[in-house]
Amino acid sequence: MSTDAMPAGISPAGPGYPLIYRNLMAVGLLGAVYRAREDAATVSAAVELTLDDPTPYRVCRAIAQGIGGDAEYAAATLGEHVSEHPEDEGAKVALATAFLLARDERWRAILDEVLATSTDQNVRQAANGVLAHAASRQPEHPN
Repeated sequence: MSTDAMPAGISPAGPGYPLIYRNLMAVGLLGAVYRAREDAATVSAAVELTLDDPTPYRVCRAIAQGIGGDAEYAAATLGEHVSEHPEDEGAKVALATAFLLARDERWRAILDEVLATSTDQNVRQAANGVLAHAASRQPEHPN
């Protein structure tokens, strides 16, 4: 494809992602949300191979799969990242968020630990936002 045919602002060597990659990212994430897991995994694997640092995409994918009811991707990817980088409190909040969205009870212990130990105001604010969301999801008629 010639650079003349590229969308405005996108060049082969320039910043940003070409439209086709953004579309693939969207397809992979939507597939995760709507439980088309095999197709989403195939598309997401292809997308991740093109990224210098796939971590931000993996966070989005973990949360998307959480929305779709699957906590295992988050446990495998973000859980491994947190094990290797225990100081990454933002990743812990993302992991807890994915667990909460998947209705996996592991979210609570992670947020409790972050709130008990973190001195980072942004991380604490994010953790409190997750707690507020959790409170809003409580069933109307608990047993």
